[in-house]
Amino acid sequence: MITSLFKNTAVSYFLILLVSICLWGFAFYKSSPNELVTINFAQESYELSKQLAIILSFFTTIISGGFLNYKIKKYLFSFEPNNLFLFFYVVIFSVELSNSSFLVYDIVSIFLIFLVSYLLFFIEPKNNENQVFNASFIIGLLIFHNLFFAIFLLLLIHNLSTTKRIGFKELMLIIIGFIVPILIALAFSIVTENFEIINAAFQVEFAFPKVTWKYGVVILVYLIASFIGYRSVISKRSGIDIATLRLTKNLLMYLIISIVVSSLSIFMFPQHYILFLLTLPFALFLSFYFANTNNKWKEIIFLVTIGLTFLLR
Repeated sequence: MITSLFKNTAVSYFLILLVSICLWGFAFYKSSPNELVTINFAQESYELSKQLAIILSFFTTIISGGFLNYKIKKYLFSFEPNNLFLFFYVVIFSVELSNSSFLVYDIVSIFLIFLVSYLLFFIEPKNNENQVFNASFIIGLLIFHNLFFAIFLLLLIHNLSTTKRIGFKELMLIIIGFIVPILIALAFSIVTENFEIINAAFQVEFAFPKVTWKYGVVILVYLIASFIGYRSVISKRSGIDIATLRLTKNLLMYLIISIVVSSLSIFMFPQHYILFLLTLPFALFLSFYFANTNNKWKEIIFLVTIGLTFLLR
């Protein structure tokens, strides 16, 4: 059984590392030593060797994905811990290596992973002030990349409201955490007399979206599998597994909000950006599906799911 290779063992970690080396290694081999990638920040462009960028991306993806994989296993979404999330995360994210913005996506992914890790705390009615502030602070940082990330504030409010009544204190924490990065950027702009950071963040240019049938098919299949994955976790949990049920529903809301942000972002970014935004929730719910389903075609579906990524490479 292929999926059984990804149980929480040293073998699964070795297999994931081997797959990652092959995917990033192939991208490294295809690039030339003189090839450059461009990183745009505050209307300034910075060039970096593509081969160096691929190496940085490899370690960033493995370490950040491994961090969230460790966090997820603690919550027992399946009855037997596994490393399926990490596998799906590196496989789907590796699709982005074919475009020039993959290193920027890696950096943004780090913030998204930290955001999700903070959201995992909202399953019990306990003191969560630090997590609330940190999550809202990260959202405040993310809007400098994409203004639509501000919608994640609704996700934060929703997830927090599932454990406690949101009062004035919680709202102030969210607002302060969100505006602190903006105030820091504004102060820096005033001191340096350079307002490009602020201008770049709030400058929005819309264009008619272009989505090929390949991206449409892959995203649709992953969406269907993700919702089935959600149902498979919910159906296998009894009413006494309140924490797991609540967290699963909160993560479903994360998927839905990510879909909303992606749908709006398609008017500002190319189609591969949409898959990037959905990589994290897709990896979560695909891992839930294959860890919990009893479908007799499970192994074939697993291979098809992985094979679909090669349509986009």
